[in-house]
Amino acid sequence: MGNRSSDNGRRDAARPVVMDHVETEWQFDADDLDAVEIWLREQSPPSGFAIVPEVTRELTDTYYDTEDWRFYRAGYALRVRRDGKRVEATMKTLTPPEDGGLKKRREISEPLRSGGVKSLTTARGPVGERLRLLAGIRDLRPLFEVRTRRRILELRPEGEANEPEGAIHRKEESSEESSISAEEVTVDALGGIHRGERGHVLAEVALDESEFSGGEGKARLSRIEVEDKDAGSYDRVVGFVDGMRDLLELRPTETSKFETGLSASGLSPVVEPELGSTEIDASLSAGEVAFAVLRRHFAAMLANEPGVRLGEDPEDLHDMRVATRRLRATLKLYADYLPKRAGRFERDLHWVAGSLGEVRDLDVHLERLAGEASEGGESLEEIATVLEEQRGEARRRMLETLDSSRYERLVSGFAGTLRRARSRAAAEPILEAAPGLILRRHKKARKAADGLSEDSPPEDFHDLRKKGRRLRYALEPLQEIYGRPAKKMVDLLKELQDDIGEQQDLVVAAQMLAEGATPEEGVAGNLPPQTIFSMGSMAGRYARDAAQMRAAVPGSKAFRALGRGSKEWKRLRKAMKKRTGEKARG
Repeated sequence: MGNRSSDNGRRDAARPVVMDHVETEWQFDADDLDAVEIWLREQSPPSGFAIVPEVTRELTDTYYDTEDWRFYRAGYALRVRRDGKRVEATMKTLTPPEDGGLKKRREISEPLRSGGVKSLTTARGPVGERLRLLAGIRDLRPLFEVRTRRRILELRPEGEANEPEGAIHRKEESSEESSISAEEVTVDALGGIHRGERGHVLAEVALDESEFSGGEGKARLSRIEVEDKDAGSYDRVVGFVDGMRDLLELRPTETSKFETGLSASGLSPVVEPELGSTEIDASLSAGEVAFAVLRRHFAAMLANEPGVRLGEDPEDLHDMRVATRRLRATLKLYADYLPKRAGRFERDLHWVAGSLGEVRDLDVHLERLAGEASEGGESLEEIATVLEEQRGEARRRMLETLDSSRYERLVSGFAGTLRRARSRAAAEPILEAAPGLILRRHKKARKAADGLSEDSPPEDFHDLRKKGRRLRYALEPLQEIYGRPAKKMVDLLKELQDDIGEQQDLVVAAQMLAEGATPEEGVAGNLPPQTIFSMGSMAGRYARDAAQMRAAVPGSKAFRALGRGSKEWKRLRKAMKKRTGEKARG
């Protein structure tokens, strides 16, 4: 992933480079690093290895995040490291350690001109790009600082040749800002940089003495880090690490430097806002249930926002879009129990959902085209390129939405409303209100299903899908009250939605391809004739496949469950009547 310097993937300490890779290292706490270094230098390491002392470096790390912890919520720590005159920005995933102190983390780095926030926010490499996506209009704030004295030793194969064939020698001068002494540097015929007498580096052993400062807190730690530098020698490095850990009785670290710094500074990242209770049970009022459901979905929307901004996992976008749908459905369902301003929130969420949906729909189309290519289908590279361009524009508009003052007002206003939780109506018990709410949603879904046949137009199926989804959204939180009958209906409604959704995706894809195959109307007017022909052919196939799927829907068990006489619906109504009766008797 990304660029790595040569010399077995080891970054030259004097030359920060742009890098995106998975760092593999083991971390151990140690009370006496001097004793560890003596053992590494003087004791015999496991057979087949050599330990070579290299440098001692003085590092200063400053960690940053936004006020609302967007990097942390995205699963990253953002760090700026000063190493003499060299400055480097790094994002690392917050991955917990595995057994034995092993950590595998994605690490993205780029050099900076200076150590200030301005240099960080204007960086043009992979860290700077992700920073601007995540932070948006929010400012960065320093969290804490770590000063580390790092002694580095290298693990090499014993007796291996040290110098590549055809190497050229030159001297590198020492620097006042770095403890790297003057030494031979070799440049091989391919341009790879190799420090004098280096040879093949299997791993780098770092002995760190760190001091943390932030706010009024301070902390110290002594740590050993062994970073694998050669993926092909991983098993050999594991053997060395296991032997060192056992002989020196080392303790695998339980907390990262980032976690230690947060603790020392008295900082507690806020992953989910404190909005109030999300618990649902039969003792609550309809208004209390409404607020509990809204809090769940609003938290899900906010939790997925950092991933949506980064754009590295399409599922983050899907999940945030679904959360906005559920919020809108809940606001409409419980409108009589919520403040009047809830209607404004519903309109704002509709606006956000539209921005998310534009990107999501293009993701689905591109995924389908990729599937066609993997199965040996027609070559549609040209139309995929056009769709990628459209997606880029849609993403730009989506980010403008998320960075807008209107979105900020939605988030802050909605959060405040959920915290206050002032119901608009009297405290009607949920056991009395829920049957009417569910019956109204069921009636609309049933009406959409009545008269539906394999010959019905796709729009009618899509209408049923939307109304069935709203019924499912109404039932899902009430499973905690009505138990198995509600869960069974929810499962069947989900199945029905999936069946109709697949054909709807095909219908939309067919329309997109058919329009593209018409040069004067579509986006593909300049595409080669063979590609346009392929697009038309695929559009026809998609339309036929969608028609076959629609033909199967009316006969499915999930479709029949919507009927007033179905056993699943009768069991749910019985459960609702039973719970309402229990409330009346109570």
